[in-house]
Amino acid sequence: MDDSGPPCKRCTERNLSCVLNKSLQTLIEERSRWKTTVIGDLDHIHSALQDVLGRLSLPPLPPLQTSNSGALEHSPHDEAMDREFPGPSCDNSPRVSPRDDALPHVPIESLYQITRLRALRSDDTADEPQPPPISTPNHPVNDFISNGLLSIEDAERLVNLYFNRIDHFMYMIGGSKYRNLESLRRGSPILTACICTVAALHDPMSNHLYGVCSREFRRLMAASMFDRRIDRDHLRAMCIGSYWLHDVSWTLSGYAIRRATEVNLNNNFHRVIAENSEEAMDCMRIWYILYICDHHLSILYGRPSIVREDFSISGWEELMKSSVFTESDKRLVSQMALLIIMSNVRELFGPDTGEPVPRAFAPQLTNFSRQIDQWMGYWTTELQKLHQFIGEFPTKGVILHHHLAKLHLHSHVFRGLKGAPVPAFFQESAVAAVSSATSIIEMLLTDYDIREGLVGIPHYIHSMIAFACVFLLKVAAQHSGQFIEDAVVFDLATKAVQQFRSTAVGKWHLVHLMADGLEKMVASKIKSPSAIRSPPLPDANRNGNGVAPSGLHYMNQSQAATSMLLMPNGEGLYGSGGNAVVNGFEEDLNIATSSFLHFDSGNFDFNFTGF
Repeated sequence: MDDSGPPCKRCTERNLSCVLNKSLQTLIEERSRWKTTVIGDLDHIHSALQDVLGRLSLPPLPPLQTSNSGALEHSPHDEAMDREFPGPSCDNSPRVSPRDDALPHVPIESLYQITRLRALRSDDTADEPQPPPISTPNHPVNDFISNGLLSIEDAERLVNLYFNRIDHFMYMIGGSKYRNLESLRRGSPILTACICTVAALHDPMSNHLYGVCSREFRRLMAASMFDRRIDRDHLRAMCIGSYWLHDVSWTLSGYAIRRATEVNLNNNFHRVIAENSEEAMDCMRIWYILYICDHHLSILYGRPSIVREDFSISGWEELMKSSVFTESDKRLVSQMALLIIMSNVRELFGPDTGEPVPRAFAPQLTNFSRQIDQWMGYWTTELQKLHQFIGEFPTKGVILHHHLAKLHLHSHVFRGLKGAPVPAFFQESAVAAVSSATSIIEMLLTDYDIREGLVGIPHYIHSMIAFACVFLLKVAAQHSGQFIEDAVVFDLATKAVQQFRSTAVGKWHLVHLMADGLEKMVASKIKSPSAIRSPPLPDANRNGNGVAPSGLHYMNQSQAATSMLLMPNGEGLYGSGGNAVVNGFEEDLNIATSSFLHFDSGNFDFNFTGF
């Protein structure tokens, strides 16, 4: 009997092997393989046509009615088809370079000349034109807005919020050539999705839209991962995402830098100097933003940066002489000038190995501190005093960044102490670090432009503000009363929590996540409510009713005690009995996982889920 299937009636009666069954089984298998092949071919053709229609902004094809998903068994022929990969594509007409007759100076050029593999050669924007626009005015746009995932009205509101407010905090490079939704959608779907995502993150009325926009942006990013070429707007979208979207910033920054180096984006520096080219200057703005994002993340995560200080970075002063250099560009290079100093600081101190900082570094600390002071003195007078959309933030932002840089620099002296006293030769730096952290929070609470800037500033500044708060709490825990009074720390931290909660942003924004975590940390730090009996912070911008311009209410001592003793669930901050709840807190504190955050944490519990 044949084991491949039930025999026919005749073979069963005569106890014979069924030839008919074998033939039918073979026929079924062949038909199954043929059907699988045809459906696979149709899928490839359908996908290719959909891609062409999408690029031409024509209506998409209806979905295929046939499907091979789960309906057919996997056959050995399918595995054979998988193995029949056509191989990497080659250039039939290889690009001729003037260097082809010279001795090769880049090894990959030699490999390309031998193999002509297209993937080995990088595109050169100076030699090859940019891809044509994705859409023309005569054709409808096919994107997540036209598909009904995001309404035109919501998209208009989000894009206007970005262009009129948020983009000015990124020196207006996000939408340099698009000033309305229609032109943006026709120019770059991925830039549209990214701008809508960032705007929804900042808009308290768009919590329901943030997930829609974020998913579309991630989908387009994933779909373009292996694209042979991406245009400048694609790079612009990755810059925007890295600048504001804290959960994907590290991934986007590294990928964008790699794609930018493929086209030698930094070489546009010479074109700006020689030709005063606006197009080349736009490329340099993108390259500078990538440098800023890269070094911001390097500070936050305590990891090495990727972009080094080459001719295009260190030569920023030459660009200021160009006729295409703008006031926004001046703010952009001011950030780069500071980050060059901070990059040298990281090179000196290196990664945190848990060892104390050597005494020999004391003169370097003084030298770097002087450079940061000189940077602030120059740029506070050089930048425009009043901005049309963000007020006095450009100059006040310089002061804020001055304090952030000083905190970053001088906080190194707490490395490796494990609760031991700060050495006498580092006392001045320890005082400077505490003073800088205090000034950061005081600026946040008392300066109108800095408070308003919480809606728009990059996540790097939010992270550094969080570091300032945690730094003061840990200094108070380990060096109580030595550098700052515990009551002052409590007052600053609790008012920072109020400010974070009163800031009008989306619920997924960092400031709202920071509020809950910082409140729990303060509750773990303070041993008794008596610490809240501290003098209120001076506020030059407070009006007669005790209300700051951004809506933050500054309370007297009794109001502060009542407010802070109440948790959102109605229970007291110190428990139902009014006593402080103190737990042991762990040594590692994961806030942006920055290496310079990890000096010894004592015996309190700062463990929370808010960050």
